[in-house]
Amino acid sequence: MEKIFDLLMSFVKEDEGKLDLASFPLRNTTASAHLLLKTENVVASGIEVSQIFLEKMGLLSKFHVEDGEYLERTGVIGEIEGNTYKLLVAERTLLNVLSVMFSVATTTRRFTEKLKHAKIAATRKTLLGLGILQKIAVVHGGGDPHRFDLSGCAMIKDNHLKIYGCIERAVQEVRKIIPFTTKIEVEVENLEDALKAVEAGADIVMLDNLSPEEVKEISRRIKEINPHAIVEVSGGITEENVSLYDFETVDVISTSRLTFQEVFVDLSLEIQR
Repeated sequence: MEKIFDLLMSFVKEDEGKLDLASFPLRNTTASAHLLLKTENVVASGIEVSQIFLEKMGLLSKFHVEDGEYLERTGVIGEIEGNTYKLLVAERTLLNVLSVMFSVATTTRRFTEKLKHAKIAATRKTLLGLGILQKIAVVHGGGDPHRFDLSGCAMIKDNHLKIYGCIERAVQEVRKIIPFTTKIEVEVENLEDALKAVEAGADIVMLDNLSPEEVKEISRRIKEINPHAIVEVSGGITEENVSLYDFETVDVISTSRLTFQEVFVDLSLEIQR
């Protein structure tokens, strides 16, 4: 959590610059504010993160919602009080973070509700600097963060294979240097490579940019060879087509649509004084 606080403080410093000129004359006063949710039917996320951030800023806060909670109506979801200068300087960072995290959690929940078998997961395609917060929001929405960084799983992609030469060698070489607790995933685009990956001992096989029909057949063949192998589907997954890939032989469906938003949840901060 300290890493997240440092990240948020860097946002505050970037926004504040040398000095918040309009707020500086108010530096010796105190104020209270309401945090308003202005979008209906959303999933809350970033609440715990915000509480810790505001506490570190020297501000008192009380939230009326929890991470992962579905909110049907707009209205006051929290109160904040403390030094006026600190409150106003923290405002935009707080609202930006909550807007992003609410949006990701809400989108993730919509994807999750369309699936019966597979788990929805994020990808490494995140907003620069906000990846860890977006992955946390995915969890609040009922999804899987996939991996928080490159050390979370040894994922062998097409560019790796061009250097290693073949799937078998790639899996063998990577297996030599990873802890026994770490899984190996191989990205493939056809049946032949999928079977090579599972036979080489890959723990996870990612089927990338394939049609639902291809996924159904290839995932079935993978499970026949190794029922414990994890099958992930990715590439071109949208809210409209995700259910077409939801076969019993598919364990995970990953998409960047969870973290790349077109519309953001709207929140505001209103001083009550």
